[in-house]
Amino acid sequence: MKLEEMAVNLPDPTPALNYLGKRIQMAYVVRDMDAALEHWLDVMKVGPFVVFDRSRDGRTILYRGTQTYADISLAFAYIGDVQIEIIQPLDDEPSPFREFLDSGREGLHHIGFWPDDFELARGHFEEQGFKEIYAVLTDGRRSGAYYESPCVMGGIVELVPLTEQRAAYFGRMEKIARSWDGKTRPVRRFSGRAEFLASGEGVEV
Repeated sequence: MKLEEMAVNLPDPTPALNYLGKRIQMAYVVRDMDAALEHWLDVMKVGPFVVFDRSRDGRTILYRGTQTYADISLAFAYIGDVQIEIIQPLDDEPSPFREFLDSGREGLHHIGFWPDDFELARGHFEEQGFKEIYAVLTDGRRSGAYYESPCVMGGIVELVPLTEQRAAYFGRMEKIARSWDGKTRPVRRFSGRAEFLASGEGVEV
């Protein structure tokens, strides 16, 4: 039997990961967004990037149990199905991003997952010893959470619910990435999510 025929009959190789969803994000924290974008575009040949100058959008943010008013600039691109996120803190307010830079580090900060059942994934993490350090609340409910991982894993893991709105919103970014010619508008900058959603970018590509 050929390898291709055998593969058709193989079971899902990662059934235990289904609760985390089927996509992943690699997130990087940087001091200089423009310099980081230049590196990813020119050296890594990854793009185009959708950039949000600000991202807090009036949401409530908790860092280690205390409300913070930290704001960040964000940039998104794709390598296949993997989302690349670049984060630059815009102030000195407490956050895991400011803490990361203040420790002298820069670069890969966390991995993110978009579970279909956000509360199930959160509950499993907390049962397994993951500690929530950062939470984003929208209308009083968590719309994102960051966890410090047990030592055997290390690093920070982000969980974000894959709502229909978020799936459509990220889907537009994927369309932009998949149709990119490698030259045109490598950086597409918006004041925030609302401006991007209203722009029509990624709707008809």
